[in-house]
Amino acid sequence: MKLKKYYWIFIFLAVIILCSCLNSRNNLASNSSSKVVYPIHHHIKVTWFYVGERASENNSYIPNVASAWDDIWLWHYGGVDSPYNRTGYYPAKFIPAENPFYFALPFNDLDESGHFKPIAKNIPWYSEELLKKNGSILKNRWIKIIKGDKVAYAQWEDVGPFGEDDYEYVFGNASPSNPINGAGLDVSPAVRDYLGLKDVDYVDWQFVDFDQVPPGPWKQIITTTPVTFMDFPKLSLNTTWYYQLQGTLNLNLPAKVYDVDLFDTSVEEIQQLKKEGKIVICYFSAGTFENWRPDADKFTKDVIGNPLTDWEGEYWLDIRSSLVRKIMKERLELAKNKGCDGVEPDNVDAYLHNTGFNLTYKDQFDYNRFLAIEAKKLGLLVGLKNDLEQIKDLVDYFDFAINEQCHQYHECDKLKPFIEEDKPVFNVEYDKIYVNNQTAFKQLCNQSKEENIRTIVLSPLLDGSIIKSCDW
Repeated sequence: MKLKKYYWIFIFLAVIILCSCLNSRNNLASNSSSKVVYPIHHHIKVTWFYVGERASENNSYIPNVASAWDDIWLWHYGGVDSPYNRTGYYPAKFIPAENPFYFALPFNDLDESGHFKPIAKNIPWYSEELLKKNGSILKNRWIKIIKGDKVAYAQWEDVGPFGEDDYEYVFGNASPSNPINGAGLDVSPAVRDYLGLKDVDYVDWQFVDFDQVPPGPWKQIITTTPVTFMDFPKLSLNTTWYYQLQGTLNLNLPAKVYDVDLFDTSVEEIQQLKKEGKIVICYFSAGTFENWRPDADKFTKDVIGNPLTDWEGEYWLDIRSSLVRKIMKERLELAKNKGCDGVEPDNVDAYLHNTGFNLTYKDQFDYNRFLAIEAKKLGLLVGLKNDLEQIKDLVDYFDFAINEQCHQYHECDKLKPFIEEDKPVFNVEYDKIYVNNQTAFKQLCNQSKEENIRTIVLSPLLDGSIIKSCDW
């Protein structure tokens, strides 16, 4: 009886040990699959780049306003990630909306048409669900970058340097095939500064899963923006324009761009213009309250300031207000829904005027930046109206400039930053001398063409009663 008793005890203990071993094995397998160890790429030549970098000899004239996966990268990020003017790991002028710790590697999982490359199915973390959700299985992916005893982590946001098909290097054991400078990794100014990298340096790097990324400055802002492709109408320095905000709209002019009132122009008129190949820009005042607009009742008294001189029923707005920004976003959405190709937000130099609010240069910069970013997110072109003193800080955010009377006030030179970036400058003059004196008009046009500015002469009422163009 004792022997039989010990026999069953032995069997019981054996079952417990066997179950324990199986559980340990399953746990090990589970842990190893969730924490994949990717190979380390050793002694890779690294250079740095940044969001908003303009085309130059240093980057083979490839600008970084857009990325391989994001046509509005600069606007999603929040502006130019200035490599020199910085506060900690951020650009000094704004807090970025995306991770300042970013990088580029020379492989793109999408081809030039935006289609997924078959070879990318071999990437270890490939998943149809991820591809469907993000538009790419690479964008926003993390790597670990090692320089001596320093380690940084960053997210994949662009493709390069100088290549987009180097699969054997990025996911294999080959050296970078970059024929230009041999670099195999581009990093952001934040990564550069954290690791103390020189302009050209060498690092080790390794793919990591998100749960392997430790706390640090790279986790304060995490990029989740999916692939974003947009099709904006093309503008050039030679694009011609017409401007009418009142009266029966003249639909039969040869100008390429029509700038019309957002509220008063019908969807039918906008569609007719677009059918004829016009680019339609829709005007609204972003800096003032107009008591005749259909959304006027949305503004509360506390955001309405002093009246504008010579414009009855119009008052300055507190552009710092979240309510004002909400209403302006609704106006941008209205422009998108009506079929406008772009927008002209007016009265965006309030800080220079007696508004009744203590507005600063920075308040205006932040507001104008907000307008541009929100417009671009909706797929709209956006123009900077006047605000000459802020052009150098805002030119990268806007697609074109609209100015009133730069010749009359001898201010056209302040618009050069737009022209230098191949962005059109649309100017309107109101002085009657250009209407009544053909010699003065000819001189105006000659000067405009020398300066590469597209100038028209109109009535101050912008009602179509006077139309003289230097370009058509």
